[in-house]
Amino acid sequence: MKMRSAVIPLVAVLLTSLVSPIADAATKPKVKKYSVTMTKAHLPVAPNKGTDDYRCFLLDPKVKEDSIVRSIEFIPQRKNYVHHAIIFRVTGADLAEAIANDKSGIGWPCFGGTSLGGMLSTFISSPWISSWAPGRGKDISPKGYGIPFKKGERFVLQVHYNLLAAVDGKIETDQSTIVMEAVPAKGSSIKQLQLELFAAPVELACPAGVTGPLCDRTASLKDLAERTGIASVRQTLGLNAMCRQNPNRPTPSLTSRCDKMMTKAFTVVAAGPHMHLLGRTLKIILNPGRDDAKIILDVPNYDFDDQSSIPLTTPVSINPGDTVRIECTYDPTLRQKIPQLKSLEPRYVTWGEGSSDEMCLGVLSGTTN
Repeated sequence: MKMRSAVIPLVAVLLTSLVSPIADAATKPKVKKYSVTMTKAHLPVAPNKGTDDYRCFLLDPKVKEDSIVRSIEFIPQRKNYVHHAIIFRVTGADLAEAIANDKSGIGWPCFGGTSLGGMLSTFISSPWISSWAPGRGKDISPKGYGIPFKKGERFVLQVHYNLLAAVDGKIETDQSTIVMEAVPAKGSSIKQLQLELFAAPVELACPAGVTGPLCDRTASLKDLAERTGIASVRQTLGLNAMCRQNPNRPTPSLTSRCDKMMTKAFTVVAAGPHMHLLGRTLKIILNPGRDDAKIILDVPNYDFDDQSSIPLTTPVSINPGDTVRIECTYDPTLRQKIPQLKSLEPRYVTWGEGSSDEMCLGVLSGTTN
């Protein structure tokens, strides 16, 4: 304890040392724990002879007051073939649709987002609040920060089941759990976090000497639609257009890159990478090519089994008009080496939801105030 004066009586010092912890305990927000499990066990089934099942489930943590999430943890029952999971916060705008889709707990197929309210719902009315991938445990907000969660809101849990990873091909039902720790929003000084997603298209041609019908991009996109739905193809083409590439005739490259101009102020406090099994490196750069350019995230040796979000030593401020670039590199020859992929037919690899497809995705956690 810091004294105001060297002459403060010893008795006052002792009293203060006793009272301060009591006062702190009285004013410190009480952490509440909420645990919710999938209503019904799900037996993963890959549609249209694919190897991936994306399923969404509506879960109600029964939060009875506006709160701020301090930590959230996804606990998979089947760790071997749960490829990843994303937790969305469902607001009133999408709740009725989610209840109808969920059909009392059996969930619904959801390649490419929750499918609620259109694709923009993922960013606006039912935003992404947390994710899990191998190597990641409890998602803890940086000290002094948390994610808003209002009274009566629910989760949509999107689980990606990679059936290629099932031990000896044996598929069992899954009934995973979410555990959330939160404090009441009323009277809290915790800063509220938001997530910003940065994606780049992926265009990987078959390596030299590797041939097959799916090495043709058009045939590969048709196969993608059959495995995961036409929305996945629209997303793939849309990413090309958004990143100023010809969606119909892009140039194949081992590097994926996209620049996004920011329209609002954003202070980054943590960053995380996401690619699939062919990913090698990932960077997120602020204002590339300028004198004040800054690397926000640099993953020189990407490890699919460790996709944890990384707290920044010093928060990075982004201003309206700034450019954020995401850049990923890949090694498509790994398709002929990785046990999960080498038995599959060679293909031209694009952005896609399946384990045999690829992604280039960066997730920044921060505040707008």
